[in-house]
Amino acid sequence: MSYNPRLNFLIQILKAIAKNDTPENIYPRLKAKQHLLDKEFAQVLQSWAREQFATVERKAARKIAKNIGNFSNRIQEFPLGNRANNLEIAIGGYEVLLTLFTPTAFPQDWAMTQNNLGAAYSERILGNKAENLEQAIASYQAALQVRTRKDFPEKWATTQNNLGATYKNQILGDKAENLEKAIASYQAALEVRTRTDLPQEWAQTQNNLGVAYCNRILGDRADNLEKAIASYQAALQVFTRKDFPEKWATTQNNLGNAYSQLGNLELAIAFYQAALQVYTRKAFPQDWAMTQNNLGTVYSQADNLEMAIASYQAALAVYTRKAFPQDWAQTQYNLGTAYSQAENLELAIASYQAALQVYTRKGLPQDWAMTQNNLGIAYSKAGNLEQAYSAYKSAIEGVEFLRRQIVSGDESKRKLAEEWNGLYRQMIDVCLQRGDSSQALTYIERSKTQNLVEVIVKRILQQELQPLDNEIAEELLRLKTSEHPDQSHLNQLQAKREEIKAREVPLSTISFRDIQALIDDNTAILQWYIFDDCFRAFIITRHHPEPQIWSSTREDLDKLENWKADYLNIYEPTNTTWRRELAAKLQQLGEILHINEILAQFIPPNIQALIIVPHRYLHLFPFHALPINSNEEFLIDRFINGVRYAPSCQLLQLAKNQPQPSGELGKMFAIQDPNEDLHYTNIEVETIAHNFQPTAIVLKKSQATKDALFEPPHNDSLQSAQWLHFSCHGYFDLESPLNSALALANSRVSSVPNGDSRRYRRFTKDSDFDLEKCLTLGDIFNLNLSQCRLVTLSACQTGVIDHQNTSDEYIGLPSGFIKAGSAVVISTLWSVEDFSTTLLMIRFYDNLSSVSIVKALQEAQFWLRNATQTELIKWTSEHEKIEQDYKDIILEELELWFNPEEKPFNQPIDWAGFCVIE
Repeated sequence: MSYNPRLNFLIQILKAIAKNDTPENIYPRLKAKQHLLDKEFAQVLQSWAREQFATVERKAARKIAKNIGNFSNRIQEFPLGNRANNLEIAIGGYEVLLTLFTPTAFPQDWAMTQNNLGAAYSERILGNKAENLEQAIASYQAALQVRTRKDFPEKWATTQNNLGATYKNQILGDKAENLEKAIASYQAALEVRTRTDLPQEWAQTQNNLGVAYCNRILGDRADNLEKAIASYQAALQVFTRKDFPEKWATTQNNLGNAYSQLGNLELAIAFYQAALQVYTRKAFPQDWAMTQNNLGTVYSQADNLEMAIASYQAALAVYTRKAFPQDWAQTQYNLGTAYSQAENLELAIASYQAALQVYTRKGLPQDWAMTQNNLGIAYSKAGNLEQAYSAYKSAIEGVEFLRRQIVSGDESKRKLAEEWNGLYRQMIDVCLQRGDSSQALTYIERSKTQNLVEVIVKRILQQELQPLDNEIAEELLRLKTSEHPDQSHLNQLQAKREEIKAREVPLSTISFRDIQALIDDNTAILQWYIFDDCFRAFIITRHHPEPQIWSSTREDLDKLENWKADYLNIYEPTNTTWRRELAAKLQQLGEILHINEILAQFIPPNIQALIIVPHRYLHLFPFHALPINSNEEFLIDRFINGVRYAPSCQLLQLAKNQPQPSGELGKMFAIQDPNEDLHYTNIEVETIAHNFQPTAIVLKKSQATKDALFEPPHNDSLQSAQWLHFSCHGYFDLESPLNSALALANSRVSSVPNGDSRRYRRFTKDSDFDLEKCLTLGDIFNLNLSQCRLVTLSACQTGVIDHQNTSDEYIGLPSGFIKAGSAVVISTLWSVEDFSTTLLMIRFYDNLSSVSIVKALQEAQFWLRNATQTELIKWTSEHEKIEQDYKDIILEELELWFNPEEKPFNQPIDWAGFCVIE
């Protein structure tokens, strides 16, 4: 047999390990033979081990296996040589051990080897990173089959800690959910790894938990970072520089990361520089490079670009593409960002393109999307619009792929949308610069209401699938009892089901032609979009082959932002200043938006209906009440078929494609004054209900509890009604939108108990409510209102939405009812007065039998604002459905407070709060 230097060294090193496996004994031997430690060495190791296991006795085989395991541990941790090759040798060693160790023969050895194999795969450099991490997770989970908490608590905790680290880095699947799994694994490990019993292990897991909280997506960002810092500081109680210098440096580096994310750059730099006191290039080259990279990022944030570039270039001296491809790519990406900030666009583009050699869409989709986005920014700065468009297009496709992987819920999707909102805005801007206004509009729509669209699509498809599933079940039953079963019909049904399921991917695009198809020749869509340096109105009619665009100036945007801040600053339902100044504020808003200019230039005279699609905080304002011209006209007066609102054109498209209800009014379900403090609400609901008799169902006052609403028979009545009317208190929670609610009976509390303040909210000036007894937005999302034509929210602030988030999601009570299936929602933009609301609602429902919803509301608002006291008294006296006792109450109010020729409700505060959303 010919001499094989690798085999000879293998035998030598295993003999040395058998005597003394400490690093002090093994590392010098490995250092001397680094040139032999390659992929071929891994193959030699596996071949020799298999031969030994097959020929020697069981006891001897186990002894050899123990030495191979110890060698694999040492080579995995060896700081010198080629890191990728070292890990391949370790993996080869662990995998060959699993041919001897099985769960039944040597179960503890098998579990230990699975744990170590997981550690090697989690660090592996060669191969597909995502697949390596999945293999690591599988190995750790295998180890936990033997390493239970009951039988092997310390080893169970070790594997839980390792599993947490791998979940933290996991690429496939939902990133938010992966991080939650990581946190759960670390917290499980800490049940055993206490500071008293296992101080070093406790400190290590605290450090790891800090990293997971630093990266966490769910929950409040600042709160997560504070938890991360607390975990790092806990770790430093054990990891002192004197006793554990390397781990002290690791924790210093991690603290730098946390403070960097908090924006405390000075403190972050101090922590990184502290870490570098231990992490020298000579002693810890990889850790030194990592810290240089992190330091570069903070310098970049601080606009010290020269220092940032120097730090990144220092890191690249260690992070070569061959030795550390992923770290090399990350540093190239960071270097590209620094060059882009420094306006050195050629070098920025080169760095991003280098990173994309490693960051592939399949292997590292999030990093790939981030790099494509930044590459698009660099191309855009350089004036290369075609390349910018291509890069942004790739980035958006990547982000939408990532979105489809999310299974942890709407919060994760919303946060992803917030993170990437700028990407869509940049793409829209590039489309406009390229002169492609239709494509710009497509990307505007693509960025909006993604969660809402997705859920509605799924609900629609489920409605199609339900009867098909029933038919498939019947066919399966028939085939079981048939003497000569023919599955052809079953195959057809199943094929049809798969065809429907394939449409479950949410609508992500709607073309300009699709949008035009939503309207007739007499309708226009006015879509707003706020950019970084201006805002624009996109006007869509059937008369133009492309959207027409009106653009503001930067000065206009500044005025709009200042106007919004002032409006929201003084907005308070009981603030008399706000109520008194509303008309003047709307006059200012109309001027800032140049509404008269837009009408004159872009809206043809034949247009009779207008659909407004606001953007972000513009959803809060009553466009229909903007003054136009100079003769006391409002925007609503310009369009005889009304002004209505839509969160996006995609939602309009979904609504149009739904089966249209019959012209009959159908069934009504109403909630009436559940807290017994809205005097005129009883007049409102009982009068309206006459229009729907004998099918109207009304839960009055104390009957209108949450339990009654969700229990038979009322839950069926609620979800089968065509018309829902809520006349009660409403509340929008800006801090936690899912806690926005409609107050039901027994929800008012006299005082808030100590210790559970999150459960209670103040809806009115002097009243607190128990959310568990209210109908919250979270509850509404879970309703099935597919039969509903209209939800009327005759309550305060029901049209207010979350205007602080930047995800372009539409989050508020109307979105809940739209998501639940209602075709149209009428809601309020502020706290409306009980008396004027009663008159408006009665008039609105009187109109419904003969005109559309939007036309019915428009006429009612026009009537209310223009009617004199005399006309209102006459209307009340002659109304056939208002009971006499109620007429007396209305007439007394009108005669007591108003003069005969006075128009009591002429101001926008009285009539303009209600709007139609579809």
